[in-house]
Amino acid sequence: MENTTAVQVLPFSALVTSPALPQLLSQAVTSLPTPAEASPTTRRPRGRPLEVSWVHLWMGLLTCALQGMKSYQDWWRLMCSQVVGGFAPVSVTDDALIKRLRQAGLEPLTQLLSAGAALVAPRLAALSAPTLAPFATSIVAIDETTLDAVARHLSCLRPLAKGDAGLLAGKLAGRFNIRTQQWELVQFRANVLANCKVEVLSLLDDLAQGSLVLFDLGYFSFAWLDYLTLRHLWWITRLRDKVQYQIVHVYYRHQEILDALVWLGSAHGPRAGCLVRLVRFGDGAQVRCYLTNVLDPRQLSLGDIARLYARRWDIELAILTLKEQLGLHHWWSSQPLLIWQQILVMLLLAQLLQALRLEAAALAGVDPFDVSLPLLVKYVPSLIQQGHDPLSWLLTYGRPLGFIRPSTRLEIRAPHIAVQVMTFPPPDLPLTRKARYIDYKPRPDRSPKKPKHSPPPAPPPPFVQLSLFDL
Repeated sequence: MENTTAVQVLPFSALVTSPALPQLLSQAVTSLPTPAEASPTTRRPRGRPLEVSWVHLWMGLLTCALQGMKSYQDWWRLMCSQVVGGFAPVSVTDDALIKRLRQAGLEPLTQLLSAGAALVAPRLAALSAPTLAPFATSIVAIDETTLDAVARHLSCLRPLAKGDAGLLAGKLAGRFNIRTQQWELVQFRANVLANCKVEVLSLLDDLAQGSLVLFDLGYFSFAWLDYLTLRHLWWITRLRDKVQYQIVHVYYRHQEILDALVWLGSAHGPRAGCLVRLVRFGDGAQVRCYLTNVLDPRQLSLGDIARLYARRWDIELAILTLKEQLGLHHWWSSQPLLIWQQILVMLLLAQLLQALRLEAAALAGVDPFDVSLPLLVKYVPSLIQQGHDPLSWLLTYGRPLGFIRPSTRLEIRAPHIAVQVMTFPPPDLPLTRKARYIDYKPRPDRSPKKPKHSPPPAPPPPFVQLSLFDL
């Protein structure tokens, strides 16, 4: 893969364990390997001396983003009018602050994300004791989302018509840990028209064997399912409509309820090479069909399969948190570097808030989804401004004020099948066969034609991988 930038970072959620957010921010930012500033023992470089230190710069940006920053002018007004982490207001222009961001690049933000890793990893591991699928090393969901369009401020974007794919900021593809509620991997992709299966294997490069992967029908293909099985990864997905299969063995069948081993594909057409398990049941509203490579129902029951696949929605909610609640649908700039910085800042805040919710739920003895994340996004900034410890405040006032309330998430009701009524297959049942896959041809380019006399578009930004967390 050409022009690839790999960045190793870790979650910033350790900040929520401290009641003194500004102080911990200062400690984390002080240790960053930022662009060199003038040392008292060296000769002062040419040009005007820096009026805003790097610590002050990043603290101001994070504080403003946490308060719902809409533009760099909001950040500039904050820096010029308020005390930030003990730093007095400064008199600078907004252009000067943005110039400093361009000089810094992505490295300081990725280092800031890693600053809280040593503190948060043991705590998150303790809070995320496995209840569903304890046999799995970890439970992750993968998905992608298309980012919103940028404003046509740059000269190379002005000729593009409204709705043109060239205005889209890109796509984010990621891997989300269901147990810790943290992003493990996020990839920025410039090609917004590419199928989600493109580069999907890179989402699993560092995933430990024995992990359980949840994904929707967008990733469904026989080659993909076989690849996961041969990689010694567990997986759960839905059965795609019109996919043929042949039943090899039936564990249990009664009316709409089915638990069986099947071969996917047809005898003379495309077919998968690994035996899979099909479970089916009706919940009164629809008939639900799931596939998995966990072949033994004693290891994973029909009900647990349904409940685990319902947790795939966690990554959808995490994306919603980034785009809607934290404002990633509104860009501060149209420049690629500044877009990537904004993505990192929002990921940083999302990790912080997700960890705060997990901590509060554990101390309150409730499910994490019983703690309202939208309310945390809305009220945590004001609590920090007033000097409150968000965690202590939540435990005191969370229930009376509705921060902690019963979750409204859909609860899947699946039938329970006793092991005693199941029929198990012979031990010599074949588990693999020769596979036959479809070779997909690239689709023709149907993107709208550019104006004849428009300037050449700017080169697409590189593929950027942000490895966020590794327990």
